[in-house]
Amino acid sequence: MDPPLPIEGILPPDLQGTLLRAGPGEGAMGALHAVELRDGTAVSYLTCESAADANVLWHAGSVLALAEVGLPLQYSRQLEAEDFSGGLTVPIASHIHREAATGHRVLFGVEEGAETTQLRVGEWDAAGALASFQSVTLERSTWQHDLAVTARHIIFIESPTEPLGGDDAVDFRWAPGAECWVGVVRRDGDGSAVRRFRLDPCLVTHVVGAYDEGIGGDEGGIVLFVCRYEVPEKGQPVDLTSSVVGEPGIGMTSIGGGLAVLERWRIEGERLERVQVDDRWVEYPRVDPLCEGAAFRYGYCVEMASGVAGGMEVDHLGLLRLDTQRDEVAVWNPGQYRTAGEPLFVRSVDGHGDDEGWLLTVVDDATRGASDLYVLDASSFGRRGPQAVIHLPVRLPFRSHGEWVGADRYR
Repeated sequence: MDPPLPIEGILPPDLQGTLLRAGPGEGAMGALHAVELRDGTAVSYLTCESAADANVLWHAGSVLALAEVGLPLQYSRQLEAEDFSGGLTVPIASHIHREAATGHRVLFGVEEGAETTQLRVGEWDAAGALASFQSVTLERSTWQHDLAVTARHIIFIESPTEPLGGDDAVDFRWAPGAECWVGVVRRDGDGSAVRRFRLDPCLVTHVVGAYDEGIGGDEGGIVLFVCRYEVPEKGQPVDLTSSVVGEPGIGMTSIGGGLAVLERWRIEGERLERVQVDDRWVEYPRVDPLCEGAAFRYGYCVEMASGVAGGMEVDHLGLLRLDTQRDEVAVWNPGQYRTAGEPLFVRSVDGHGDDEGWLLTVVDDATRGASDLYVLDASSFGRRGPQAVIHLPVRLPFRSHGEWVGADRYR
């Protein structure tokens, strides 16, 4: 396709970089997508097939695509396949967190042994070398899709799930009656010192953000915001023998017969307190990348709704902006026949706060039969229309994760 892509409105000049997306593709294959913005223009769109369709990120000069489990697949900036050079032998999950202060990536995966199940947690430094590694012994094998990362801690959730023993992408089912635990380890530890907190049975798919209170050590609390699902009970119209996540994937079907709400968890001493911060259903949350691992004020996510007749299908209403200081939520909707995907925040060049910048969201336009990239002013979220709309030549799926890569990171 010949650039540039058609644009309505004016693209902010400080949006210089590439939007990466991963998601389902044709047939059994997934796909990667890249839209490069430069000098007020969408200069190119690239795509390629990929067996890893759950997430995509940029680290140490390469594009890394991830499936739900397994080793990453590596690509060049032009989405040309490369040999993976990350130095891993243990399969990892599809969520890798980047701590803003150091540029480190925290990665994790569950490894089942003959006698124990281990949660393996490692860190890549900014150059791509494996800088640290630790193993945490789990009570049993559970679905580990996401965890929380602060400057000093890793927080993981042992949900009431168990291996299904099939070939589903999420090969875990509900384990009725099983306990639910939250575990906390130091990032500079060896995995042996684990603080555990028992929870009412629940499932967390995605962590909005997390941070430490206090200055050092374990003084002060740990705060995290999560997307929390209720666990189904016997007698509910849910097949407890099938995969936790329906075939279309997270964000496309309800989980446990319901959808997720935003909760604030605070851990201090031997206590974990939970507070629901809003009654709307949400998924695909993100924060300002400059706040990852640190305190933040605003979180951004997709608002969800139950589908027809309360079935498993899900409707997507628009985007939400959560103000964690005021416990207020602002709403933006792209309009009828349009579906907004995961929002990515890009702080403006002169921005000082995590609402001083731009939100990028891929919106499926059913009337056009293709997707558009919307650029929203985060500071006037919900009060103004899009700053710019870039018309893409294809239809990108809703179920996708992505990352914005500023040009300063690859030049």
